Amino acid sequence: MDRLWFAGFIALALTCGGCKKHEATGQQPNVLIITVDTLRADRVGVEGSRENLTPNIDSLAKDGVVFTEAISQVPLTFPSHAAIFTGTYPFHNGVQDFTAQPLSQRFRTLAETFKANGYATGAVVSSFVLDRSWGLARGFDSYDDAFSGEQFAQKDLGLVERRADASVDHTIRWLEAHSARPFFFWLHLYDPHSPYDPPEPFNTEYKRQPYDGEVAYTDSQLARLFTWMKQSPHDVYNHTIIVFMSDHGESLGEHGEKEHGFFVYDSTVRIPLIVKPAQGNSKLAGHVVSTAVEAIQVGPTVLNLAGIRKDPIEKQFQASSLVPLMTGANTAPGRPAYSETVYPENSFGWSPLRSMQTDKFQFIEAPREELYDLSEDPSEKTNIAAGDSTVAERLREQLNNRLALYRSAEKQTAGSSSGASPEILEKLRSLGYVAYKAPTMPGAKLADPKDKLPIFQEILRATDLMHLGKIAEAQSALAGLERKEPNLYLIPFLQGEAAEHQQKWGEAEKHFGKSLQLNPGFEQATMGLARALGFQGKTEQASGLLRSLLATNQGNFRAWFLLAQIKANNDPKGSREALDRVIDLQPNFALAFRERGMLSLQAQDYEGGAQDLSQAVRMGLTDPQTLNFLGICYSRLGRLDDAIASYQSAIAKDPKLAQGHLNLGFAYERKDDLAHAKQEYKEACRLDPRLCAPIAQHLRSR
Repeated sequence: MDRLWFAGFIALALTCGGCKKHEATGQQPNVLIITVDTLRADRVGVEGSRENLTPNIDSLAKDGVVFTEAISQVPLTFPSHAAIFTGTYPFHNGVQDFTAQPLSQRFRTLAETFKANGYATGAVVSSFVLDRSWGLARGFDSYDDAFSGEQFAQKDLGLVERRADASVDHTIRWLEAHSARPFFFWLHLYDPHSPYDPPEPFNTEYKRQPYDGEVAYTDSQLARLFTWMKQSPHDVYNHTIIVFMSDHGESLGEHGEKEHGFFVYDSTVRIPLIVKPAQGNSKLAGHVVSTAVEAIQVGPTVLNLAGIRKDPIEKQFQASSLVPLMTGANTAPGRPAYSETVYPENSFGWSPLRSMQTDKFQFIEAPREELYDLSEDPSEKTNIAAGDSTVAERLREQLNNRLALYRSAEKQTAGSSSGASPEILEKLRSLGYVAYKAPTMPGAKLADPKDKLPIFQEILRATDLMHLGKIAEAQSALAGLERKEPNLYLIPFLQGEAAEHQQKWGEAEKHFGKSLQLNPGFEQATMGLARALGFQGKTEQASGLLRSLLATNQGNFRAWFLLAQIKANNDPKGSREALDRVIDLQPNFALAFRERGMLSLQAQDYEGGAQDLSQAVRMGLTDPQTLNFLGICYSRLGRLDDAIASYQSAIAKDPKLAQGHLNLGFAYERKDDLAHAKQEYKEACRLDPRLCAPIAQHLRSR
């Protein structure tokens, strides 16, 4: 049989949408995309790891095709996923780093495409940094981005996440309900992202390599998903195109970078990529492709494999399908893979970095260019740019051509202004925890990030010290940084946060004010200053700052929440209105339900209080005080059994909660259970002697 004819035959079979079994059932193939955040390619067995961290991922690879040189277009979570699900480069779609606006409506997503083609669409994301505010939920019938309310109370928003076991549980429940018809599903797992804290037994087994423990734990949870798919009544595993990949890698100290986003070396841009076609074609099982490919090729590939044609998204794609490489129909050298990071520029005012990578070379455009021969120097330790200028020039030219060919979509729009639309501006930086952009002078010569690495690392160290509660050490580090970088706005901002931790509000006011002088558009500093003013009783000044902020950014739900907190004591009506806005913008924010419930309780609206406080509890905000106040609402409504259950839950969380024991005793007494009532009264008196006299007087008056 002629080799090229055979390859073309296989390609046709792969794109027919179902092969024989699908024709028999009349069903198109399902599509499952799994992205494991921050997973290095070299931690996956089929990519070369010998640590046996990923036996289940490796098993999937036996049924599909492995791409050993897959490259992420940007080593940051949201921008990378935006590129994957639109099939466009970050510099084209505008989502390039933390400072990006939400994904523009002009870009069609894979979910919208599959929904338009009759698929049920669902997603489970495991980090709040991918919540629906950023535009990736478009096209999904179900977008599960709800997280435990307790995490919102205990962590910075950027650290709110869900472990793989819970996300896999949610995924299986969705698949059980929808696998009778074709589905498109995205499962995002976040566990390998820092901080590395795998659950047992992985924590003990990988105590010295906690990152590896997170990888092994994630693989163990994927085993549950793959097992369910193989045992499901609809034979889901065989009927599903499965794409397994990461959004980016993790540096783990290589090149001096602890995590990711600052550089574009192989450790953070090379990702694992496995594509398993529906029906597991035996001719492709275990096939390995070593050509450099790009993450944005996943979209064209799944449409190709699913047999979807003539969809508008095809005109949007900026890279080709991987199917010809999978079948061997394309043996020509591939085009170089592009990566970028503008994080150093947008957040610090330093130079952006861009790279082009082939099977052999990695070229990095920087103030001091870099070129590495990956075949001889896979760790990229020897820069050969000066000694091999011909290769560097060729790759630089290809990089510039790529940028010119797929330039910013905003710039391609005739008559467009330099700014975003009013609708986008309202959503701009809607999650304030990542809303910052460094001011830079037009035409200024920007520093090479390589030269600024010590400053960057010291900023991260100071931040880590604050998270560990070592405030004095953090302040010492920041003072040293301020002497070196007196005009870097992030340093006084972090000094303000350190003062906040110590509740030194006057000092915090001074530092946040200085940060705003250096960068007037820095919303986080505005909110920090408002908090500092509010805690000093300067409520009018604090409210004015927030109103000014919200006048240009109505979508900043954190600013609305802070405004509600500042108004709570003196303006309960205004506080409630602000909380209504929070819940409208971010319906999964449990703290807003709790605060609104507390306002209802104070206004003696016990029905409204019970509704909001119970919603906060259902969303996972199960701290003792919330449960106790919910019990009070139930008690005032005469729902004594519910009140008793809520008080008991509060006491189980905090056995020393005297008010909880007192309230439980009163509920028992109202049910004429005086024995249990006296027992709870006695415990309340023991825990808080101030309650003894009132309790005794109450019992005497019976």
